[in-house]
Amino acid sequence: MRASFSFRSAIAAVSLSAALLAGCASTGESAIEGVKIDDAQLARDLSALMEAPDRMQLTCTSIEPLSTKTALHDIVFSCPKLQLEATLIEMRDAGWRLMSIDVGTESRDQTGLLSMPLTVELIKLF
Repeated sequence: MRASFSFRSAIAAVSLSAALLAGCASTGESAIEGVKIDDAQLARDLSALMEAPDRMQLTCTSIEPLSTKTALHDIVFSCPKLQLEATLIEMRDAGWRLMSIDVGTESRDQTGLLSMPLTVELIKLF
């Protein structure tokens, strides 16, 4: 009888903990790591990246050049072969891997900001 009571107490404690955690996890907004799900960047249609055949190769160019004001993971690349735009992180998540990066001719604007266009070559691994 005593073992049965302990087992029921343990089940009740686990259920209560799960209920509390579920309530604490809900913030009322849909968010992933502080980014709202309805963010325009997340709303891009990247299905062509995911549905591309294995071992397909792709060449994409940066829409904006790499500069000291822009992090590499924030740069959006245009991929005309698949008619889409995506970041390197989005491409990696879709099964693409970076084969090479070509850094174009650097230029400076009036304020001295250095920028360089990028071209990347990728291959679909899975």
